[in-house]
Amino acid sequence: MSFQMFFRALAGVALAGAGAAAIAAPFPPADQKRPPLVLKSHGIFWAGGSIVKRTQTGTFAAGDLKNLNVSDQEVLVGQSYVEYFVPQRPRRGKNTPPIVLMPGGALIGAHFHTTPDGREGWAAYFIRRGFPVYIIDPPGRGRAGFSPDKFNNVRAGSAPPNSQPQIGGWDSSGWLEWNTGPLPAPSHGKRDPACIGNDARDPNAPSVYCNGDLMPALDADGYKHWLAANVPEVPVEGGLDPGIVAALEKIGPAIFIGHSAGGTLGGKLANERPELFKALIGIEPAGACNLPPNAPLKGLLKVPSYSVHGINQVGRPDTGPCLDTYARIRAAGGDASYLSLPKLPASPLFDQITQAGVWGNDHIMMWDTNSDEIAGLLLKWIEAHVEKTKR
Repeated sequence: MSFQMFFRALAGVALAGAGAAAIAAPFPPADQKRPPLVLKSHGIFWAGGSIVKRTQTGTFAAGDLKNLNVSDQEVLVGQSYVEYFVPQRPRRGKNTPPIVLMPGGALIGAHFHTTPDGREGWAAYFIRRGFPVYIIDPPGRGRAGFSPDKFNNVRAGSAPPNSQPQIGGWDSSGWLEWNTGPLPAPSHGKRDPACIGNDARDPNAPSVYCNGDLMPALDADGYKHWLAANVPEVPVEGGLDPGIVAALEKIGPAIFIGHSAGGTLGGKLANERPELFKALIGIEPAGACNLPPNAPLKGLLKVPSYSVHGINQVGRPDTGPCLDTYARIRAAGGDASYLSLPKLPASPLFDQITQAGVWGNDHIMMWDTNSDEIAGLLLKWIEAHVEKTKR
């Protein structure tokens, strides 16, 4: 084939591809008309983990490798995956603290990138305001990965079925569990600003789902985006702590924003290693707000802490233990506060809570239609409690 014929053929493929692309929905679908996002650097790294010998029997290798003893080969386990963004113009010169974004259980850092309807996420929000941003996929999920050996050994018949760990993962039931809307997903419920949810985690109280109305109306691609971020998760020997601590040690003292179980994990680590934290923000943290119930207070007394809650806050977590945690921190001279996005009923308990008067945010509030507004509330707190400035 001559070069002329080759390029004519290539042009034909390109035109055919262009026709197919014209049929598909464009991406990103949301034009927010924002200036270019300018970075000084962007990259990834893996932190922590242990190099261990394979335990799998048999091999997937071929050619010269097919007779190798798999047990002599090595893999990395227990590591976290970190993606970082350093803005061209830092907020406060070299002294700008980085922001670490940590997803909740069986979720990944994708929740902080792009919303299901194509808008910029919290990562871009804070980068645009001059913060270096680090997004973590915890060990055992997402791009952090895990070893397949225990599962493959069961399949090969060299290990009993109960020897393999259970793989966890959310599915479409999270749509109701997180007060996003009624099932079947992705439907939206009737607006009820008086509703404060209890997501069935309190066995002594009835389940109440509020069906918030601030998640975007999702088309088929948007719903796939919502589902895809719920990844399989396997238990990690030794837990998540070593891999996350290794990442924080590389990043340096940071403003840690943890979602759900990620907020509670951040509180536990801040209590043990306060030198790695400039501040701690929990987004509907599980447990008693950034700490397990009745946990002894240590390093967290030195770290300003904050938690933000939407309409499912009474069940996840129960408000009483949260306020007790913060009251104990403040009584010992620390800085801890609780923000309710919806306005709560008048009561001596709720009177202790700062209230924003915004109803409808579900558990995945970083994807809701007012996600930038919520990020703005976090920034306002950072300015007052970390930067000690008012802008």
